Amino acid sequence: MSNNKAFWRVWLEGRKSGVSSDKFGESASGKAENQDSLDLGLEALAVPEKGNRVLFRKRPQTFGEEIGNSITHGVMAIFTLGMLPYAAIRSYINAPAGMKVIDPLGVSIFVICIFLMFISSTIYHAMSKASPQKEVMHRIDHIMIYFAIAGTYTPICLSVIGGKWGIGLCVAQWVLVIGGTLFKALAFSKSAISYIVSVSIYLLMGWMVVLCFPVLWGAANVVTFWLIVAGGICYTGGVVCFALKFKFHHMVWHFLVDFGALCHFIAIVYFMR
Repeated sequence: MSNNKAFWRVWLEGRKSGVSSDKFGESASGKAENQDSLDLGLEALAVPEKGNRVLFRKRPQTFGEEIGNSITHGVMAIFTLGMLPYAAIRSYINAPAGMKVIDPLGVSIFVICIFLMFISSTIYHAMSKASPQKEVMHRIDHIMIYFAIAGTYTPICLSVIGGKWGIGLCVAQWVLVIGGTLFKALAFSKSAISYIVSVSIYLLMGWMVVLCFPVLWGAANVVTFWLIVAGGICYTGGVVCFALKFKFHHMVWHFLVDFGALCHFIAIVYFMR
């Protein structure tokens, strides 16, 4: 049985006034239609209720939580933007002969992509809930996750793995970015299927590296390899926190994303060469 007080209040009012179950369902789910499919899948539970799907809605983020969400990624946005010139120059200086273009290009793509992820998240969480543009920014926020994942793969694929494995993996990542972007931009369904597709693309992209773990192990130094793995674990662990409903759970997720990005930043900028 649902413990959603608003749900049962609407249901009881509908019973008293003779409102049909269809209209009742529309009233009870009015606010739910504005929620993104990723949030729906991770933070909502659905059970059958007289032929309809009754959703256990998530607890809304408080003003204080949204401030924390903005700060945790805002700081990282400033950091990554400031480190972009340094990272590009360092990778150029340390690049071996024949890699003076590939290395700084891959590193620059990586830093730019994680910057876009952090800045879009910061802007989204800083926006007023009443803003009509917030839903658009929410979609952009999730799209930038695709770019951040592929951007992280780019220098690893081109400068560490290399060869057919590296190029093939890099191409596959950016093809999934295009597919994921189109899906998030055009798919308006809030169904569980929409959620499954979104999260499946994230996880597929994030852990596609397991296909060439032996190649990566042989090509990367030990520090780089385990920092890459640690970053992936941080990102994946963040999804678990995102699914929970304790106070400031979203900010904890942001912290884990920060740690994951820092692991990859250190691996790529300082230990790749």
